[in-house]
Amino acid sequence: MDTIYYALNPWWEGKEIDTGISRDAYLEKISTYLARKQIEVFIGSRRTGKTTLLKQFIKTLLEKAVSEKEIFYLALDHPVLSGVPISEHIRNMRKLFMHDRDRKLFLFLDEVQESPQWEAELKSLYDIESLKIFCTGSTSSLIARQAGKLTGRQIVSTVFPLSFQEFVAFRGEPSSLAEDYKYEQLVQDYLSIGGYPEQVLNPSQEYMANLLEDILARDLTRIHSIRKSYILKDLLRLIGASTGSRTSFNKLSKILGLSVDTVKEYIGYLEMAFLVKPVEKWTTSYSEKVYSQKKIYLWDNGVKTLLTGYGDEGNRAENAVFLELQRNNISCGYYAESEREVDFVIGSATDPMPIEVKYITAFDWKDKRFDGVRLFLNRFPNVKNILLITKSVELTTSVNNVAVHVAPLWKFLWSAQKNPVIAAFLSSQVAFKL
Repeated sequence: MDTIYYALNPWWEGKEIDTGISRDAYLEKISTYLARKQIEVFIGSRRTGKTTLLKQFIKTLLEKAVSEKEIFYLALDHPVLSGVPISEHIRNMRKLFMHDRDRKLFLFLDEVQESPQWEAELKSLYDIESLKIFCTGSTSSLIARQAGKLTGRQIVSTVFPLSFQEFVAFRGEPSSLAEDYKYEQLVQDYLSIGGYPEQVLNPSQEYMANLLEDILARDLTRIHSIRKSYILKDLLRLIGASTGSRTSFNKLSKILGLSVDTVKEYIGYLEMAFLVKPVEKWTTSYSEKVYSQKKIYLWDNGVKTLLTGYGDEGNRAENAVFLELQRNNISCGYYAESEREVDFVIGSATDPMPIEVKYITAFDWKDKRFDGVRLFLNRFPNVKNILLITKSVELTTSVNNVAVHVAPLWKFLWSAQKNPVIAAFLSSQVAFKL
């Protein structure tokens, strides 16, 4: 066992560790993580870089002069380690270095759900040991299965596929915005390749196919009682072909030969594995929100490429905008009335802001493609700002005293949170969010 411990923790012997390309959006929060006692739980799809992120945290601790012998990393999907309780691993480490019981350790648990009784183990360790715990898991169901054991003891963060800004960094491209003409092509690549780190570094459809099979097999069919597991991929393909469209569960059930309830259940499984994300209708009616059709987006455009091929730039752009809103924790819904829609609406009924994605190279407010936004303005005359995201158009105009901000997709994706329109809007929503 000690041999495996040393192999997984090379810093114990003063060896360098490979930490890959920095994920600064997560690393900049390390001081916040260290300042609180709660267990840090990082969830997200397989291969989004959770293991690498833990090692980047470890490197940061070492740079902060934390002793090498106080940092303990465990890959709990290792066949030798997975059957051993976490508390026994901690005891082994303290014995290995003759640590006092009250000496604070930094514990990193990768794929924590593979360890027996991990929920009870973490609760006990949190309550009686001097530890700061970081752990990862590949499905959101691991949070649901805790049955409240870690309530108040954990803070959950999601590790997303690479943002566009990270995509550019991973591709080794210069990050000078003075060369904005390069970013129009880079965002095209981003819409096709997606944001799984290894896929960005070495694009391969074989890799994506193996990744999808791995997710379906290890995170879904192994955990849930799915009688027709092959249908999951068919369902995912149907969702990919209609990304961002209102979804009819009845239609899906007829195509797949399943009951409506089974289709909804399977979509829930795909959501747990970070493959899809349903979006509700934006409305002030709770019942309408619950019973209206959902729009379903993919967690990564690279998965869409695998399932449905290239093309559908407009749908890919809308999917990328949705992911960026999610990445920045900006809640949204879609608006629909009859056949007219608005892709996303953020904010409250008293102060909403519509966001429409149209992957176009020329702008005309009277274009029928903006019928949904114009209808929204009629229904909600208190709208102050509209954000329209295009392929390459950038301008600001005014319609009936409403500011219309038109921005290229790449510029929005570069940093949605710092987008002046989004930032100003979110600051005005503080009272509402509280």
